[in-house]
Formats: sequence, C-alpha cells, structure tokens
Amino acid sequence: MDFRVLRPLRSLACIAALFGAFALPAAAQEGPKLYVFTSGSLGGFPKAALQIGATGNIDWAPVSFYIIKHPKGVVMFDTGNNDKTITDADGWWGPLAKGFGLKMTKDDAIPVQLAKIGLKPDDVKYVAVGHLHLDHGGNVGQFKNSTLIAQDDEFKAAWWPDVGYSLYYIPGDFAETKNMKTIRLNGDLDLFDDGTVRLFRAPGHTQGSQFMVLKLKNTGTAILTSDCVYMTESLDKNLLPPIPGTYSPSDAYKTYAHIRQIRDVDNAKLFIGHDAELFKAAKKAPEFYD
Repeated sequence: MDFRVLRPLRSLACIAALFGAFALPAAAQEGPKLYVFTSGSLGGFPKAALQIGATGNIDWAPVSFYIIKHPKGVVMFDTGNNDKTITDADGWWGPLAKGFGLKMTKDDAIPVQLAKIGLKPDDVKYVAVGHLHLDHGGNVGQFKNSTLIAQDDEFKAAWWPDVGYSLYYIPGDFAETKNMKTIRLNGDLDLFDDGTVRLFRAPGHTQGSQFMVLKLKNTGTAILTSDCVYMTESLDKNLLPPIPGTYSPSDAYKTYAHIRQIRDVDNAKLFIGHDAELFKAAKKAPEFYD
C-alpha cells in the first residue's frame, strides 16, 4: 500500500473532525425562545381591586401564560384560568366569574393554545407557577407528566391558606399536585444551570410568589412577573393591591424594588401578566422572542 496516499486522507479526516468539533457546540448553544399566550381575559371590574384607592374600572385585562422552548426542555410559566371555566365559569369560579368579568372560549383552552407552536401538554417538561391563584395555577392538573415548580410556601398557602386569604385559591385547580413530580423551592433557582431561565422567590402578593428572568440572545433580559406586579403603573408608583391581593405589604415593596433593579440594570423587557397595553404590544404565539 502507498502510505503517501493515506497522508492526505488523514489530513482531511483531521480537518473534518476539527470542523465537527466547532459545529457541535454551535448547535448545542441555540438559545431559548419565549412565546406569549393568553388564557381568556378579565374585565369590567373596579381598578381598586388591583390598586388600593384607585378609581374607575379595568375594561379588559389579559390572563397571560408563557412557553419557553429551551434546548434542554420546554418550560411553561403560569397556566391561566382552568379550562373548565369555558363551559362552567360560575360553577368553577363562583361569584368571582361575574365579579371579575371572566371570559373564556374554546379557543382559549390550553391544548388549542399550545397547538399554535406544535406542542401538547405532555411535551412540557417543567411547569413553573408564579403562584397558585385561580388565574395562574388553574390548569396545572393538565400537566400530570411535567415537573411542577413552586415555592414551598406557596404549596402551603394554597392547601392551607391563612384566614382571609383563601378567596383566590380553588382546590380543584391544584388537586393533582399531590400526584405530580414537584420541585418545592425555598429560594431562587437557575433551572438549567446556564443563566437563561431563573426563578426568584418574591413574597408579597402571596406567601410563595416568584417571578422568572430569561436571558435571550437577541431580546436580552426578559422578566415574567406573574402577579408580583399587576400593572406597569403599580411597579413605577409602588401601588399595592388590597387584601387578599397582598399578603405582605413590606415584602411586596421589596419585590417591586428587586424587579425594578433587574429591569433598570439590564434594560429588561417586562411581561406583566395582566397589563393590557404590554400584552397588546407583545408578539403573540406563534411569533416568539429569542
């Protein structure tokens, strides 16, 4: 055999291996994508329900939830109103359905919404909730094969609420949590240990509230507040909701300050679940932020 022929072949193999070594990390480093959805809406209720002393009404407010497609798994943040309210709003929410002007249609159902980006509930690896109130933890039971992430204090608050704070917790919403895989936090979490999807403990609205911070390649930092903040105005002017929308005023002020600090340092984009103007301006699935 002429070994002079093998030398260039070995050289080509080395070059191919070298390029392969560089190509693989590039694919692996594809960043997360954020998708914005709504689970129906609220409207026609007093603004004072969201801000102490406010006047006038909230004509329309989205009930937002989010999907993050990460190379290591799909994450859902908040789950919206229980899909059962599509056909039985009064039976599921009771007087709160009329009181908050709940509107849900069959097109708002979780499977219909997720199908916009080619997903089913079983495709979701992690479900993180800002808290377990009826418009944020409503559909956790649809994700029996997912791992549910919430603060330990929030599980306790939902299952054994303090006197006066049970109004927005519907036990049927989170009944399946006893059978689900859970991560019960007592603090913050870097979900994939890469800085792209982080959860921050943020009591105030409830005992176990939390918000999510994303690092997106092109968009930059994004903050998903859940109900740690109801509206941009609330954050900027330190306006708190009344009981039972605020469990601890002092903690709520600290949470506001934490969110403002991240927003201002990172020039972060805010996604506030019930802020109508922010929602109208946002890209909605199947469009995404990356």
